[in-house]
Amino acid sequence: MTNFGYVTLLVAFFLCGCGGGGAGQSSTTVISSSSANASSSSNSSQTTETIVSTWSLDARDPEDLGVAKEDVSAILDHIFQDAATQSVLISKKGYVIGERYADGYDHTDLGTSWSVAKSFYGALIGIAIEQGWIDSTSQRASEIITEWQGTDKSEITIGQILSMRSGYSLNDDIFSQLDQSQYAIDSPLARNPDAVWSYSNENSQLMEPLIRRATGTDAHSYLVEQLLDPMNIQKRGLWLDPTGQHPLTYCCIDLLPHDFLKFGLLFSRGGKWNDEQLVPEDFVLASKEPHTSFYGYQWWLLNESFFTNSNSSNSIPSGIYAALGYNGQKIYIWPGADVVVVVLTQYEHFENQGYVLSLQNYPSTCRGRNSCPDSLGEEVATFDERALLSLFRTLDS
Repeated sequence: MTNFGYVTLLVAFFLCGCGGGGAGQSSTTVISSSSANASSSSNSSQTTETIVSTWSLDARDPEDLGVAKEDVSAILDHIFQDAATQSVLISKKGYVIGERYADGYDHTDLGTSWSVAKSFYGALIGIAIEQGWIDSTSQRASEIITEWQGTDKSEITIGQILSMRSGYSLNDDIFSQLDQSQYAIDSPLARNPDAVWSYSNENSQLMEPLIRRATGTDAHSYLVEQLLDPMNIQKRGLWLDPTGQHPLTYCCIDLLPHDFLKFGLLFSRGGKWNDEQLVPEDFVLASKEPHTSFYGYQWWLLNESFFTNSNSSNSIPSGIYAALGYNGQKIYIWPGADVVVVVLTQYEHFENQGYVLSLQNYPSTCRGRNSCPDSLGEEVATFDERALLSLFRTLDS
């Protein structure tokens, strides 16, 4: 397979898929004020009971929704212990009740997803099933990826790909390849399908040929048609592999922070947007079921199993799940409280550079994280994630 010649460290830092962050950051808190998609309409005389859930993401005084301002500030302060943080948004019942940006950034600055993109493209598989392009999550992927017929991959199901149980290895080298879809198709199995869970970027890149071959539409166009346009997400950067031909489905969507929040709200509401069912509700439910103890269909389940190796003893609310990306990209969803929280890491990329992956052009979050190949000193550490989820309890009015 052709190797694209990326710096070895660049490859290594990406393969972990879900990253972290670090200590104090100068920033401005915005609570109950105008923002990218929001105009303030708070009325302090209203009570929680009179406020109807919305998809508007209008800014609102948290106390209108029964949440103390100091509790929202405590969550923002906790996250901004990570000096690499670019932006944080907190919504409840579809209103933005907390918002903060690092110095030099605001709501008009794109953030990048890294592996948060997996959850976007996973949703497309559910839509393709609903539309009849794919039979079900039980369908053998070899019926679509026909190169697998008669091989040790012939029995791998769509569901096993979505749940990271396909037999692919954690230690893949996909980020350094030229044709990344073909690399994913051709890569050997590390173990028998469904034997164990193993997080793999190669595995998630298989969604690209599955979507393209099943629907006849490339994954980017399908994403735009089925999700981004219906949610009025217009400013977007969708990354391609170095061939310039194949959408990346294991990573790399650039959006505004409020638009990442929209996607979280979509899943918090069971796949609905403005009462239109964009993602089938049964697929949303299946996505947050434990297909392994802490992983669903391209979503992380933030339960006790997820935090097994944590030193923190904070109690955490049940039912929170998340899309997580390298270097600290996060969409937290707590459907029980109708709460969504977006965290993005400081991002450096000019839109006129385009979105074809190369050694000179890639989603760069390493400067803020101090993890670039030429960085000196310690990498910026992240906040205590379990402690953060414990703070979320104050948002449940």
